[in-house]
Amino acid sequence: MLITTNGESTERAYFDALKREPWVGVKVAVAVERGSPVDLVRGAYRRQQENDYDEAWAVCDVDHYSPGEASAAARESGVRLAWSNPCFEVWLLLHLIHHAGHVENAKKARDLLRKHLPQWDKTALNFDSFRDGVADACRRAARLDPAPEGNPSTSVGVLVTALQPTANVG
Repeated sequence: MLITTNGESTERAYFDALKREPWVGVKVAVAVERGSPVDLVRGAYRRQQENDYDEAWAVCDVDHYSPGEASAAARESGVRLAWSNPCFEVWLLLHLIHHAGHVENAKKARDLLRKHLPQWDKTALNFDSFRDGVADACRRAARLDPAPEGNPSTSVGVLVTALQPTANVG
């Protein structure tokens, strides 16, 4: 499985650590593609074709982008999307608490994370701070409005579930 992200530090560090967890039942490659969500989807598709991955995911933040073009590109190419609105930090926050209130932007998400992890630094993600909350984050994300429209929302839990061996059977 290929996981692409345009997050060069936080998302990459999270998925690089997550893929080493003993419960992950598929081989995972993590790659960074710069640019907008549609650039990310196109890059994931290109990498999938070049390297023959069985499945490709693009992990995208809504931020200030309209998700329509990236969603259409993903449907056309077969790349799966894992959106977070407004940003990936919403997914991280759900490891720690259930938060369903509107999150204005990435700075506000960072501030919410720092209430629970005062040392939070997106350039130095410590996966140990999130490891024990992965299943909780999946459950909490499923209770939010659907991504990418909902705020806050994230479909990263769907991707995390796909990493488990039972998710890929049948």
